[in-house]
Amino acid sequence: MEKVKSIFTTFFDINSFSVRKLAIAAGIIVAILIIRGILSRLILRIFKTDGRESVKNSTFYKPLKGLFILIGTYAVLLYLGPTAEFRVILDKIFRICIILFFTFSIANQVSPGSRFEKSLKKRLTKANDSIVVMICKTIKGIIYIIGLVILISELGYNISGLIAGIGIGGVAIALAAQDTASNIIGAIMIILDKPFEVGDWVAIGTTEGSIEEITFRSTRIRQAKNCVVSIPNSKVVNAEITNWSKLQKRRIDFNLVIEFNTPLKKLADVQNDILIYLENHEHILNDGMYVKFDKIADDGYNLRTACFTDIIPYADYLSLMDEVNFKIMSILNKHKASLAYKSQTVYFRDDNKK
Repeated sequence: MEKVKSIFTTFFDINSFSVRKLAIAAGIIVAILIIRGILSRLILRIFKTDGRESVKNSTFYKPLKGLFILIGTYAVLLYLGPTAEFRVILDKIFRICIILFFTFSIANQVSPGSRFEKSLKKRLTKANDSIVVMICKTIKGIIYIIGLVILISELGYNISGLIAGIGIGGVAIALAAQDTASNIIGAIMIILDKPFEVGDWVAIGTTEGSIEEITFRSTRIRQAKNCVVSIPNSKVVNAEITNWSKLQKRRIDFNLVIEFNTPLKKLADVQNDILIYLENHEHILNDGMYVKFDKIADDGYNLRTACFTDIIPYADYLSLMDEVNFKIMSILNKHKASLAYKSQTVYFRDDNKK
């Protein structure tokens, strides 16, 4: 009994103890244990918009219940009248616990599988999942570093030297991994700028194909011959990018050179029939369409034809062009009009001829 009393004397003013005071302290602890869940749900409902059913599944729910126990225990210990020395230690422990609580609670909000990750995946609809996970882990690591620095400062250590050391180490690492850093920055730029997404058909410089994967180091493209080309992200962001998947419509543009011996009436009939065919085609748009006799070329009459189609996939576009070309050739055959080919007539002079 004397041993227990000596322990209490070390931490509390034993003269202020009473049965009533101990009963009140016990009642506070019991009340906190009873209402901590209610208070946690109330706070989450105030700050959440997901509805009542998801409150208990919140990553903040259990930490909040623990926070109320921490606050209640701290309040009870203060109520019991700690000594001046123990009060200093108690305050420091309480602040350290608060720092740890907020550090781990905030870090949990960006963990893989959290609401933040799901929201990020919605924003980056076709980004590689590994990139989203990497972003979450990076943010989580930064939160832990900030929490550690605050904790070290709270423990009374001088963090100036630590920050300076981290700065020097960071410079050394950056110099040793410039290419890696530039590729990571390039990946972030691709994610933010969205010049393309996974599945898009693009041309990056001289490389053309379908985007298969975007990682922090490189962008992988599967070419038409089914091989995969990996391009460092630092080169991707500095290259000229053509995204064929972003086409809203495709342009059809070609010249028909009709032979000079074709009567002008027949030329006009060919021109009119081609125009009628294009105007009535379900996949050819009327805006910007024309079939014009624009010039007399060196080898024949030139009918310049241009229009747009709403067919975007390249394979389907080739099928359309196949149909259009056959129809135009049938129109030419119908009117017995022939296409001209580049030719050259050579004349010889016979100086011996009298």
